[in-house]
Amino acid sequence: MGKKFKLLLLTLGALTLFSACSSVYTEEEMRVRGMMMVLSKSLGGTTSFEKRWKTTNKAAIVENFKNGVRDGELRRYYLNGNLLMKLYFEAGNVEGPWEDYYPNGKLLMSGQMKANKEVGNWKYYDENGNLLGEAPYNQIPKAIRDAKEKNIDQFWKDITAGK
Repeated sequence: MGKKFKLLLLTLGALTLFSACSSVYTEEEMRVRGMMMVLSKSLGGTTSFEKRWKTTNKAAIVENFKNGVRDGELRRYYLNGNLLMKLYFEAGNVEGPWEDYYPNGKLLMSGQMKANKEVGNWKYYDENGNLLGEAPYNQIPKAIRDAKEKNIDQFWKDITAGK
């Protein structure tokens, strides 16, 4: 009885946590995502969750959980199926390589993260995938950072529009 009660409490906690995500995830997706987090914590293993685009049935978000928190690779995809971004979590913190992509699938920028912060030099590219330069994240040209933000904003608009 004690284990079932703890699992129920973990599930309710996870669902409560994700109620703020209701415009991103459907009720069913929140339930499944919450269960993946709970399972990863209760079983001590890694679980995955995938949100798919409604109009194309292609992956939109793929994330992994371990011990109840994000752990491992997280990928987000454009509506056209091309990769938007790829990053890594370690025990709930963004750690390691981070890559952003243009809608055409070419690399936009790449660098390293440590404890949720950009570190070191980041490489940035034009829309044809040609390297334009390398600089600390806060010194990357505004046009490149604006392109990244525009792409992310469009992704979330498409998600919340139910595409």
